[in-house]
Amino acid sequence: MGEITIQCSKCYNQRIPGIPGDIKNCSSPPKSAFAVKVSDLLPAPSQPIVFKEALHKDQDRFNLTTGVFTCTVPGVYHFGFDIELFQHAMKLGLMKSGTQVLEKEAQAKDNYRHVSGNVILQLTMGDRVWLESKLDTAESEKGLIESMFFGYLLYGNYTG
Repeated sequence: MGEITIQCSKCYNQRIPGIPGDIKNCSSPPKSAFAVKVSDLLPAPSQPIVFKEALHKDQDRFNLTTGVFTCTVPGVYHFGFDIELFQHAMKLGLMKSGTQVLEKEAQAKDNYRHVSGNVILQLTMGDRVWLESKLDTAESEKGLIESMFFGYLLYGNYTG
């Protein structure tokens, strides 16, 4: 029989005999997170927004060139975006593998306007998530816009 040590308020380091347990190697949980931003006009409709700056990229799962996050760790994720507008109109969708899961629309004429959105998504291996413009380019060619997009794994789907 092995011994274990129990600490409590009345007795410290008291050894109590017990059955030894199996020793298992516990690996750290998988990580997946990104935060990106861009200060630029939105692209043509139905095109992913391409971000110019990575504020945080863990495991390189977000592609700055395409503006797309690709899931390599199945699980539940939180995605969100923050948009700051000035003299600008915008309409965008948060997309999961070609299906729109959230849409936001706003217009700021002579003032600043803040728009944000958040969603919790169940992803499987290979699922892709991105933000895309939904507004005709002619409607959004003036003014300023700053966009931030972020996502992170809340918990993975573990097997075994």
